[in-house]
Amino acid sequence: MRFLYRPDLPEPAPLRWLGDLVDLAVTLLAAMLLVVMFANVAARVALNSDLAWNTEFGEFVLLWATFLGGASAARRGAHMRITEFTEKMPPRLQQVVEIATRLGVIGLLCLLIGYGLSITERTMGQELTVMHVPMGLQYLAMPVGSALALVFVIYETILLARGKPIPQEAFQD
Repeated sequence: MRFLYRPDLPEPAPLRWLGDLVDLAVTLLAAMLLVVMFANVAARVALNSDLAWNTEFGEFVLLWATFLGGASAARRGAHMRITEFTEKMPPRLQQVVEIATRLGVIGLLCLLIGYGLSITERTMGQELTVMHVPMGLQYLAMPVGSALALVFVIYETILLARGKPIPQEAFQD
């Protein structure tokens, strides 16, 4: 399955499988969104009618794709970083700053998980208007995506603390 992301350094098998599953889910969600939006445009043009559930479904899928995509980006180290200052630091200080940054991200992800679970729990009794599924399932994307991102960030933090290269940065000097 060469089309899947493969960092320069091998990940442990469970992390690789988890990452591949996340990537596959994001791909499937994007394809579903594309098909449904195309169908709605076609119905609008051909029948002068909208698919009633399209907007709710689109929001639902887009929310899940966003948070799972964030986890996928965390696996790749693809979130935006400004490194001009840290690159000029001595290696030991650079390592400390990188670890401290990851610890801050871990804290933020834990807050998102907790807050997301709270929102999910409070909205499980409400239904989406057209699709009639619990609204909490839509909000569940935030704690699930954040928890998956947390796994990848913790792995990076452990590697950094051990002085080992991060898989997606192994090709750098």
